[in-house]
Amino acid sequence: MSDTDRNMDNLTPTSQSDPKSDVDSLKPPSAGQDDTNPPSSRPTSQGRIPTLGGRATLSRTPVSMLEQQQDEDESVLITEVKDQAEEEPERERNLLPVAEIEERPTEEGEEEEEEELKISDDGGSREDEEEAFEGDVFQHVTIETVDVEPKEEDFDTDLEEELPVDEEDPVKCEYVKICDRLGLVPISYFVRHINDRDIAMKYHGLGPSEAKAMALVLKDNINLEKLDISGNWIDSEGGYAMSRMLEENDYITEMAMADNKLGNEGGLHVCRMLGTNAGLRRIDLAGNMFEDRVAEQFAEVLENNKYLRELDLSRNKFGQLSGCLLGPAIGANDTLDVLDLSWNHLRQQGAIAVAAGIKENCRLKICRLAWNGFGPEGGAALAEALGNHESLLEIDMTGNRLNQDTALKVAKALSTNDVLRILRMGNNLITSAGAIALATAINQSESSEIEELDLTDVPVEYEFLRILEDIRGKKPTFKVSHGPVMRAGNTLDDLGKKGIDPFKKKEPVIILKEHIVVNDMRLVDILKRYDPDGLLSVSPEDFVAALDELAVPYNRVQLEEAVHKLAKDQSGRIYFGDFIPDKEEDKKVKHIPESEP
Repeated sequence: MSDTDRNMDNLTPTSQSDPKSDVDSLKPPSAGQDDTNPPSSRPTSQGRIPTLGGRATLSRTPVSMLEQQQDEDESVLITEVKDQAEEEPERERNLLPVAEIEERPTEEGEEEEEEELKISDDGGSREDEEEAFEGDVFQHVTIETVDVEPKEEDFDTDLEEELPVDEEDPVKCEYVKICDRLGLVPISYFVRHINDRDIAMKYHGLGPSEAKAMALVLKDNINLEKLDISGNWIDSEGGYAMSRMLEENDYITEMAMADNKLGNEGGLHVCRMLGTNAGLRRIDLAGNMFEDRVAEQFAEVLENNKYLRELDLSRNKFGQLSGCLLGPAIGANDTLDVLDLSWNHLRQQGAIAVAAGIKENCRLKICRLAWNGFGPEGGAALAEALGNHESLLEIDMTGNRLNQDTALKVAKALSTNDVLRILRMGNNLITSAGAIALATAINQSESSEIEELDLTDVPVEYEFLRILEDIRGKKPTFKVSHGPVMRAGNTLDDLGKKGIDPFKKKEPVIILKEHIVVNDMRLVDILKRYDPDGLLSVSPEDFVAALDELAVPYNRVQLEEAVHKLAKDQSGRIYFGDFIPDKEEDKKVKHIPESEP
């Protein structure tokens, strides 16, 4: 074999971009190759060869072969190769193009590196260097396992490209077939949770057709217990489909269809279903635009359904007529625990009828009647209902145009009610006097179970805060919400009255225009020394002398005016028995009551 043939056998396509060839180049040499001098490292001439240190650049040059000549210029080599290619056309067609290696000038450090990479005749060092190079490269490679399994939180929408349907699940397959028959796109969220016990699909944009498809597949579902499709605007058509489904499926115990615009027609379908369903315990029908036209049907449901425990009819359009129809039905119901009629338009006669029904009901525990325009008449009826109610634990009368008289009547009812725990009367015009009356009733009633008093946006004064401190002394967990704190009340009787702050002032005696407030019980012990007969009364002079002996600061002008006023009202003497606290209320502040002139 000639030198030319041997050189041609050693040529390899070093400029190919095939990824497989790149990977193969990192593999150990095969049995047919020269282990001492790999193809990539064999020199093409007797001179210095380009290496990695020289940072050679590759350019494609279509040549057939290169004759190795020493000390010849690169341009001469290329010319000779082209001439030889013209003489041997057949051989050129059988050869692959090779890369011409163009060298760039190297720096001193690179030249030293190239010298080290030269191949010695005794062999062996090149192979060791390649193995070391491969070891240096791969010892820094970190292999990490990435979990590509989709999670529930990854599904933000129902716009997946592929529907995750389990062909072995007959329920899922049935739902997909129903959607195909109705020309709908199956809801992937529903498919994934179709066998769950609790399905929540609030604000999914279902629509009537989607609700119908769900109803058809859920009518035979025995796993589902809670279904929430609120805020989907399924209209009366979707309400009909869901109602028909609930007529056949008694396994669902909680159903929420709020804010679905069912309308009066949808309300009729729901009432028909509630007349036959024996499994539902809670249903939410808030915000469905029900009017007086369907109030009679809901009244029949309240009278006849013996299984429902919670009914939410808030944010509808029930008026006075509805209240008059629902009131007697509420009184006849003996199974309902929670009733929500807030944000309707019951008003006046309707409010009175509902209050009468609550009074007759012996089972109801939570009643929400906020924002119904009850007025003073409806508020008085509610106060009467609270008087001796034996089951009601929470009542909400927020925003019902109640006034101070209503607050006083409710306070009177609290003195006899020993069951109620939460009272909400915020956003009403009950004044600071009404707030004080409610707080006083809770404080003085030994049997009161009130745990929370909601007086949101109702202004209060310092007297209310003082009573509140007494309540919390007995009930540390007592909760209260109120409006702004004033230095004086906001009733007609409070006009011109000086505001006091018992939490900031430390004077033992506070002198007001009409009476005296005693904050220091040491004064009582001193007054007893001026009362040898034990009548618990002293002259005005002795009262002033006792104050001087106590050495407390006071305004003499105001004191003399108040003392002589009290003495005149009490036959010339001041009775201080009201200053003496009860044994159970040692820290209370006592007031000397005013008497008629």
